[in-house]
Amino acid sequence: MTSEFNYKSDNYDQQSQRFVIPLYIKDELGDYEFSSTGTLVKYKENYYILFAAHVLDGNTEFDSIHTFGIDGQFHKIKNFAIGHQIFKKQDIVIVDCFNRAIESKNYFNLDKKSLIGFEKKAFAWTGFPVSQSNFKKVHRSRTQETLRDKYVYIDESGSYFRNASYFTIISKIKTNNNIEITGKYERKNANLKYQGDVSTGPHPKGMSGGAMYYFAKNQVLKSSLDDTFRFAGIGIEYKKDSTIVGVPSFKIIALIEIFNEDNPLQLTLDPSVEIKLEKIKT
Repeated sequence: MTSEFNYKSDNYDQQSQRFVIPLYIKDELGDYEFSSTGTLVKYKENYYILFAAHVLDGNTEFDSIHTFGIDGQFHKIKNFAIGHQIFKKQDIVIVDCFNRAIESKNYFNLDKKSLIGFEKKAFAWTGFPVSQSNFKKVHRSRTQETLRDKYVYIDESGSYFRNASYFTIISKIKTNNNIEITGKYERKNANLKYQGDVSTGPHPKGMSGGAMYYFAKNQVLKSSLDDTFRFAGIGIEYKKDSTIVGVPSFKIIALIEIFNEDNPLQLTLDPSVEIKLEKIKT
């Protein structure tokens, strides 16, 4: 890295934050406002983007949800997808990307469930706090080239974003069942990995939709990402009493199963008599 860009992240955290993406809402004027976090998962060879359904409150349309790319453009989440479903009661949106993965990103493998080798009594929650977003609102007049030059950094080690900084909370598990997974984050007198002791830690606002995951003991990279990170759920709320609330992996998998049952893969025959897979959405 050059002196122009100091990326405070070790190899372990560089991989952990690639499972999440910042989300932006495009308003009626064409401006983009930072919203929340999306999580990337893979289940039975299909790729999905998950985020909190309350992001769509206040008449916000799914079509307006975007993420920021290394090309300096905002990309519609809808353009990655072949369908989506909103589970308002569980506060989860499932976006089906079928066989399309976002380049240079990581995906939690939901087919892996064993916790052997993982810290079982704690979880990490990674997302993008509003307080650490370098642009909370982007005016429609900002060009792609301007945004790319200012917020995208590329060198021989990879691509890095300066538009939003990720944050990871480590918490002991309070509850973990078929309904919720909960923990605790005390902001006062917090000890942060890269900043050390601080009087007040970042507020998790904006981290909703971010990934909760079990981590390998000692938080070190193992031979594979599957052996290092194991999906635990989606964080959706931070309460006034410092409680973190999430939707657990058991429920997420059940919702994906419901989604796929309602929208099954079907074999169709096109006019050229080639067999192809097509996702039928209602």
